[in-house]
Amino acid sequence: MSRTLLLAVLILVWLRPALVPAHNVQVFAYVENGIIKGEGTLSGGRPAKNGEIKVISKVDQRLLLTTTTGDSGTFTITPEALGLEEPADLIILLDAGPGHRSEWQLSAADFSRSETTTASQSGKSEKTTEKKSPFPSSPPLRNVVTGIISIVGLGALIKWSRSRRRGKK
Repeated sequence: MSRTLLLAVLILVWLRPALVPAHNVQVFAYVENGIIKGEGTLSGGRPAKNGEIKVISKVDQRLLLTTTTGDSGTFTITPEALGLEEPADLIILLDAGPGHRSEWQLSAADFSRSETTTASQSGKSEKTTEKKSPFPSSPPLRNVVTGIISIVGLGALIKWSRSRRRGKK
């Protein structure tokens, strides 16, 4: 393999992670006081305005509800709107346009944790539940590894470029 081809492949591999976030869309949902709340964001943290939200039963893949996000990218869903008699495992799908689709899963246990938190806050129960932050505390491992590989690749590219210049003189 020639050095030029190798360099081209390295550059494409290095640039690939930088190109992907342009089509990145994320949806996040959580249960608070028995109500599903969530938000959709596009790359750069912009809100996914008027994105289509579909709530699907994870067990039988049945569509339970279709709604949209607001101008701030947020949505709220009441249990009554889902027509469920008891909490169930759910899939929340966000379709924010062509190529912009994401999903989030809520388990039936998320509803019971919400009820425990509500009961402890109202003083009806001695049991307290620490409310966790809905956002991860550290970046995903994939992002860290991609960053390290990019730095090492860029360093190797600079070293190779400098050695070529020295060889031409």
